[in-house]
Amino acid sequence: MSFEEYLTEFAGLPVVEFPVRQGVPVPEVEPGEVAWRLRIEADWGRNQGYYKDFKERFADFLEQVDVSRVRALIIGMTAYEDQFDSETAVQLLAEHAAAFPKLRAIFIGDVVREDSDVAYIEHTDLMPVLESYPLLEGFHVRGSGYDLHGGRSAAVRPFKHEALRVLVFESGGLSAEIIRAIGESEIPELEHLELYFGDENYGGGAGIEDIEWLLSGEKFPKLRHLGLCDAPNQDEIAAALAHAPIMARLDELDLSLGTLGDEGAAALLAGQPLTHLKSLDLYHHYLSDEMMQRLREALPGVELDLAAQRETEVWNDESHRYIAISE
Repeated sequence: MSFEEYLTEFAGLPVVEFPVRQGVPVPEVEPGEVAWRLRIEADWGRNQGYYKDFKERFADFLEQVDVSRVRALIIGMTAYEDQFDSETAVQLLAEHAAAFPKLRAIFIGDVVREDSDVAYIEHTDLMPVLESYPLLEGFHVRGSGYDLHGGRSAAVRPFKHEALRVLVFESGGLSAEIIRAIGESEIPELEHLELYFGDENYGGGAGIEDIEWLLSGEKFPKLRHLGLCDAPNQDEIAAALAHAPIMARLDELDLSLGTLGDEGAAALLAGQPLTHLKSLDLYHHYLSDEMMQRLREALPGVELDLAAQRETEVWNDESHRYIAISE
């Protein structure tokens, strides 16, 4: 499964599309009260009159919108072909950082299946964005940081950022190198962290050893929302979290989109108390009805998401579970 729908809200603001077609009037809205999306129409059969060059589109955005008031910006498809590459968008954002003094949230890769599968949302060097926006509070990335033709790429290296509060990597295959780089970064204000592990066939494959720095609770003292999502080893992650020091100070825990089964849920319940949590997101799981009931009874004051129950598939005498987001 890939992502099916474009964002309709980002950074607490409704999303407004900067016209994908030339000559279409820009929506009459207060520039700072919406999240603007810039993208290229990717459908080859409906491109008459549509932008084909992202640089041209970005230039028109700078000219037609008072970007000095823009607070949230979303980057969608950057090429006419069905292949996403963030390099052009990253360069433009870095070059024009002075034009966006109030920009506080950036989403790179709002790409859906109609445009490209998530496995083909490739990122090269994302660091110029973080370096050019020292007041950025939210940085969301969808994609692999993985060159399917040339191997792993260093989309993110260890960095220091004094203002960042939200960091999200949605991926069908997030490399262990990126996860470890985040662990080596200095982000003192970080409150919200989401990591989509994904499939090792698409650049994933991170293990518990790659998040030990996170489980120890020594990093990011203000972290309150933790998402370790879309993991093939979700039971193992749940078991590691059960006794991890980080758990005690979390308000929200997200273990959704992965392969969580009764073993992982039982480990969570057998570990340290979870009743302090405000929410526990287990959407897309392989829990039995009995285990779901155990969770409800054990965590009466916790907002539980137990939707999208799946059944383990058995063929050739082998059991198979699948993550939600991969190719």
